[in-house]
Amino acid sequence: MKKGIIRTTITIVLVIVFMILLYLFIGRPMIKFVGDPDKLKQYVAEQGVLGLLIFGIFIFIQTLSTCIPGLPFYLAAGYVWGGLKGAVICDVFATLANSLAFLIGRRFGRDFLLYLFPEDKLIKVEDFIKRGKPMLIHILFMLLPLPKDTYAYLGYYSEEKLIVWILLTLVFRFPHIFLYTYGGAMLISNQYSLLVLGAVIAIIVYVVAALFVKKEKRRSE
Repeated sequence: MKKGIIRTTITIVLVIVFMILLYLFIGRPMIKFVGDPDKLKQYVAEQGVLGLLIFGIFIFIQTLSTCIPGLPFYLAAGYVWGGLKGAVICDVFATLANSLAFLIGRRFGRDFLLYLFPEDKLIKVEDFIKRGKPMLIHILFMLLPLPKDTYAYLGYYSEEKLIVWILLTLVFRFPHIFLYTYGGAMLISNQYSLLVLGAVIAIIVYVVAALFVKKEKRRSE
């Protein structure tokens, strides 16, 4: 077996082990903590700004990891701070993490990303970029329920400046996060009618966006 293949195999195994350990020793305890909204709310009230920053670090780690689910954190944020404030907190820290992933991808390039993602996924992103609308792809990934955290590592293909990346991510990721934080606030207060209305509106927006993407794909082909 060639040395390159052995080195690649070892690297992939180490990355997988790291992701598993990250989830077991950091991700799972974090989810357990935010899974008790009353305990979290009490902790934040006692810690003040420090409690907010610690929660923000949770969001940062969750977003950067790509293996820790974000839904429990967004629902908890909605319960503790309300839909709007909770969404702003989550959006800011998630954007910071996505921006770091963007810089990591740009710094280490394609060879490094092959250790994290299957090559067929990279090829699909590269094909999208070659169609000439990378900014639109970025916006759609952040706006729609797509794997945003994974895409962030591939975002450097768009060749956007960092400040543009940050602004687009901050703005277009917000609606998706707000749906979850708002949903968390409504579930706690038992306002199910407003929650259903928000879900219906979100579905309509997603369907319209999906039809637009399909139309653009046909046009490019």
